Formats: sequence, C-alpha cells, structure tokens
Amino acid sequence: GALWALLLVRVVLRLFAARPDNWFVEALYAVSSPLVAPLAFLDAGQPRFGAVLELSTLALLVLIPVGYLLWQLVRRRTSGEGAE
Repeated sequence: GALWALLLVRVVLRLFAARPDNWFVEALYAVSSPLVAPLAFLDAGQPRFGAVLELSTLALLVLIPVGYLLWQLVRRRTSGEGAE
C-alpha cells in the first residue's frame, strides 16, 4: 500500500512538472528512483524537464497489484494441495 502510494505521488508530481529543487519532491524522487530504475528504458524518449508521463512508474503501478494477485493465487494453490 505505501509503496503504491509513493509511486502514485511520483507520477502525479512528474505529470504536473513539480519543481525538483523543492525538498519534498527531491526527497520523494530520491526514495523512489531505485524502484523505477530497472524500467528506466521505458522513459528513454521522455523530456528531462517539464510535464512527463513516466511509463516506468506507471508500469510499476500495474505490476505491483498484478504480482500480489499472482502471489496470492500461487499461495492458495500450494496451501490447498496438502488438504486433499
């Protein structure tokens, strides 16, 4: 929940071109940058400044719930095997 909220705030700040010299924005980017770094190739064509729709962060916002649902599905299937 907290990770997803952090990434959602990052998307909104980038979309509205928040000033990176603001201490809150700078801290949020510093904390969330390692999370989006593996998918940074998705943002290669994005401008460095101004309003940006960060595809790497959006991908993580989709992958986190999907990963959680898959984990729950696998966990339920493996815990149900011993009961039969």
